Amino acid sequence: MELKIGCTGWGYKEWEGTFYPRTIRQKDWLRHYSSIFDITEVNSSFYHPITKHVAHKWNRETPKNFEFSLKFPQKITHQYRLDYDNSKHTLTEFFSGLEPLKEKIRVLVMQLPPTLEFVEARPKLEILSEHLPQYSRFAVEGRHQSWFSPEALDFLTEYGFCLVWSEIPAVKNPAPITTDFVYARLIGDRNLPKDAYNHRIRDKTDILVKWKEQLLKIYDNEKIKFSRILLNNHLEGFAPDTVNSLRVLLGMKEYSFSDKMQEKLE
Repeated sequence: MELKIGCTGWGYKEWEGTFYPRTIRQKDWLRHYSSIFDITEVNSSFYHPITKHVAHKWNRETPKNFEFSLKFPQKITHQYRLDYDNSKHTLTEFFSGLEPLKEKIRVLVMQLPPTLEFVEARPKLEILSEHLPQYSRFAVEGRHQSWFSPEALDFLTEYGFCLVWSEIPAVKNPAPITTDFVYARLIGDRNLPKDAYNHRIRDKTDILVKWKEQLLKIYDNEKIKFSRILLNNHLEGFAPDTVNSLRVLLGMKEYSFSDKMQEKLE
């Protein structure tokens, strides 16, 4: 099983001096990030579609084996609640902008609002599935407990959608498997101040151990072809360190970035 573990985003000013050397410019942060990690999840696509110009730039600045996953625009998931007729223009704009990057996209993520229950979303997803590009796989992050019902799991399995494993408040996620890959978003709560994102300020080893055990269960499952695990600053304060903690728990080598840190040149 191919496993990649990375951070949800890379453009955090708080990482300067801890992850990013002060000697490099902000416009080169993606190059630096992708020299260490092999995957990231793009959150900005949730707020506005990525333009072809930006997609070209990201493709040019990252290694061939680097991977992007991106969140669907909130217009589609939250405003239009997966309704295809209302979402046509936004979908076209979204997929068109990603064309220059599509060879580095493995998964696109539909993060749904907590109020969107499976019974409402099912007919909409049936229609939407007919209009999705072939170059990507798709993960659905259901934030209502109805997404973990037998009916929902059967539907997602039939249509080849991955139900996201997630660590968020108010949702009990039993780590179901609905297709031949696993996508996990270990986000945590949002009660940390942003200025704390340059170091680990709380220990969530118990959560990491919980998800490590779930991953170990599928290591020998021949049906699972690949897994993607994305971690956020919200979990412990500093996502790169949290990634390393999970890698160690899984018996993987830590990423090295502390030796690349330098003081800002005067």
